[in-house]
Amino acid sequence: MFLVANYIFRKNSQIGNLDAEFDTFLETCFLETSIFSTLLSFENNLDFPKRVIIGRTGSGKTALLKQLAENKNIKKHSIIEAESTVFEHIKNNVFVSSLIDQGIDLRIFYKSLWIHVLLVKVIELLYPGNSFLDLLSDLGGGKKKYNSALANEYIEKFRDNFFNDNVVSEITEKMQHDLSGSLGISLVKISGKEVSESTEKIQRATTHYISSELLRKQKELIKLLIEENSREGQLRYVISIDDLDKSWLSSSSIRYDFINALLDAFRELIDIRTVKVIISIRSDIIKGIYDNNLRQEEKDKSLILPIQWDVREIREMLDKRVNYLIKHQYQGSAITKFDDIFNFTVKGQSADNYIIERTMLRPRDAIDFVNLCLAEADGSTELCEDFLLEAEEKFYVSRKKALYKEWASLYPHINKYIDTLCHIEKNNFKISNIAETKDKIQYEILAHTEFDSNLTSEAIAADFNILLNIWFIAGVIGINKSNTLTIYSDFSKQELDVSDFGKEFKIHPLFFRY
Repeated sequence: MFLVANYIFRKNSQIGNLDAEFDTFLETCFLETSIFSTLLSFENNLDFPKRVIIGRTGSGKTALLKQLAENKNIKKHSIIEAESTVFEHIKNNVFVSSLIDQGIDLRIFYKSLWIHVLLVKVIELLYPGNSFLDLLSDLGGGKKKYNSALANEYIEKFRDNFFNDNVVSEITEKMQHDLSGSLGISLVKISGKEVSESTEKIQRATTHYISSELLRKQKELIKLLIEENSREGQLRYVISIDDLDKSWLSSSSIRYDFINALLDAFRELIDIRTVKVIISIRSDIIKGIYDNNLRQEEKDKSLILPIQWDVREIREMLDKRVNYLIKHQYQGSAITKFDDIFNFTVKGQSADNYIIERTMLRPRDAIDFVNLCLAEADGSTELCEDFLLEAEEKFYVSRKKALYKEWASLYPHINKYIDTLCHIEKNNFKISNIAETKDKIQYEILAHTEFDSNLTSEAIAADFNILLNIWFIAGVIGINKSNTLTIYSDFSKQELDVSDFGKEFKIHPLFFRY
């Protein structure tokens, strides 16, 4: 057994915090993957557009942004709080709510608001203080690729609040005033029959106003920033948006329109070579956007960086953290690796492999499982099989809660769907071999799940393949390719193809509970 002199495990022995923002191990133990290098790249034309980080819960999205912000090659980093800057205003504005209730498509308006918020951050980074306004006043003649008059007009229209949060309200109020005047009606008071008769007219007027008074002028301002900063190639600035998976968004009916508008807006600023707007989005949210046909997935491929970890990377990350724990909390001098403290067997399998196999190959999973093992060993000088098996039960509960939080907005009864896996007696199975079990699962789901708006449970009762696909999407089953290879859902294969349903499946080791 591995033993460190004077080393006694305690309940508070940890290899890091599950929340990257409070993880004191992160800076020292951060593993620089190819994704991190790509985000840092400002010169490579192939890497430069890649800035939408897509990953499952716990895959390390926030950790990437945190380390990027502190990297010495980044001159300055700015954060946009999506909830407080744009979303709260949209959600609480009476005028916007009235347009939504009337069925007016406001996606172009959301885009213009996002462009403004992004423009403000870019200008603040490139022109600290009042230097941008000084630049505008000094712009003279000469051939320009932008219309300085339109750019100036946009600045002047919102000058009083251009650089503070009040501008979002001001933009909305000016739009309400101008639209009410041009239509000759009070938009917020329209109701009943008048709504259906006026909707098309309001839609045309709204789209025209946003296109001519906001987007057209915003794009000239973007062109100005591109041209005037064309010689600033040595400077590197980052703007990050990382709160798009919070609970305030998941309960909103406009959540997909809101994030889709951001994805449209930030593309407009890609040619500003000194600034990268980096967006972090959870996999289930981007799936919801694509499933609602709001955008074409193919057009985003050049922008997206999916986070996917392999066994080697997870092991290397754990090696770094275990070594840091021993050296800095227990004054160990020798290099200590993950498999040094998990150097025993569990059910005939090496403990280190047993742990990694039961994660979903995400850093948070691995850190959580190891922390739980260390806590079980409280007062001991070595770990053993019983401690790990105790920890596994707690880890299972933790992972199941995380999966519910991750997928509940798409599948409200995901917990029940996962629970029904317990009826399958073998971890490897084909649909053709579980006929009776399949019927039992379908009956149980229909009998024990309440009505949900997208009728998923009712659909499962009619077609078991729908449940199989949900299991695959959530990662609790994979396609069994060989004795050593199981294909689980990732960004490149998010769900099952029609040709997959006849294949052999494997229940993820953590969720095979028979």
